[in-house]
Amino acid sequence: MDGLPGGAEPAGFETWAGFSVIGALSFVLGFATNYGSICTFIATTELVSERRPARFLALAECAVWAAVGYIVLDTLPTMHAGWSPLLPMVSAAILFGVGVYVNGACVFGSVGHFGNGDLEFGFTFLGILIILSLDLVLELRPEPMPISAAPPLALGALLVVLPAFLFLRLGVSFKSETNFRRLTLAMGTIGITSATLSEFAPRFSITTSIGSMLSIPVTSSLIFVCMFGGSLVSARIRRHRFSLTWPTWGSVSRRITGGMLMGFGALLIPGGNDTLLLVGLPMGAWQAFLAYLLMVAALAALIVRFGSAARSWS
Repeated sequence: MDGLPGGAEPAGFETWAGFSVIGALSFVLGFATNYGSICTFIATTELVSERRPARFLALAECAVWAAVGYIVLDTLPTMHAGWSPLLPMVSAAILFGVGVYVNGACVFGSVGHFGNGDLEFGFTFLGILIILSLDLVLELRPEPMPISAAPPLALGALLVVLPAFLFLRLGVSFKSETNFRRLTLAMGTIGITSATLSEFAPRFSITTSIGSMLSIPVTSSLIFVCMFGGSLVSARIRRHRFSLTWPTWGSVSRRITGGMLMGFGALLIPGGNDTLLLVGLPMGAWQAFLAYLLMVAALAALIVRFGSAARSWS
C-alpha cells in the first residue's frame, strides 16, 4: 500500500479515512483555483498590459493565508528539497518564467484551464512529469534533503498584515475590478487548504505531487484526480453547462514543451510557483522571494515583447 508524500501515514486516521480527507481537500483546492481564475500568467498580464495590480496583491494574500494555516495547525512549511545555489536558482527561475509563457499558464492556471474543459493543459503536467522522471533515472541532482522553517511573523502580526493587504487591494480595485470578494474567498481557501493538506500529505505542493507519482502513485494520483475534479465542478457551476475543447497536435506540443521548461525550473529552484507561494514565502525564505520575482520578471519581459492573450475567466 502506498504511503503519503514524505513516507508518512495520516496521523490519527485509518488509511482510508486519511485518503478521504486528502481527496476532499484536493477537491476544494481545485475548486478554489478555478473559481478565482488563479494564475500568475493572468496576474502578470493584468499588471503589465492593464496596470492592474489587484490580482498580484491577492497572490500575496494567499501566501499570508498559508502562513496563518501553518501556525494554527502547529505545523512547519516544508520544502521537498533545500534551495539551490544562487546562480542555478536564478537561471531556473527565469527558465520557469519562460516555461509559463510557452505553456500559456502557470501550475495553478493549468489546473484551472483543465477544469474549463481545455484538456490540452493536462499535457502540461505530463511535460513536468517527464523531467522529474529523468531526474529520478539519471540523478540530475543530489538526493534532496527537505528543509523546514516556521513563519517569521507571529499569528497576531499576520492578522494585521492580512487586512492591510485586503484594504490595499480594495483601494486599487475599487473602479477596475468586480471580483474582489471572489478573489478574497479563493485566495483564503487555497492558502488554508494547502497548509491543511501538508498535515496529511507532508511536504505537499502540486509540483511535488507530480514527482511523487513515480514513488507513491495512489496518493499522488488521488490528489490530482480530486483537484482536477474540483476544477471541473467549479467551471460547471459557473457556466451551467459542460463542454470540452479537444487538443490539437500543435497545442499538445506547446503544453508539453512548456511543462518541460517549467519542470526543469522546478527541479533546480526547487519548486514551481505553487511551491514558492504556498511553502517558500510562508517560511520567509529570501530565496522564494527572489525566485518568484525573477520568474515574474521573465514572464513580464516576454509579455511586453510578444504580447499575451491571458484573461481571467471568472
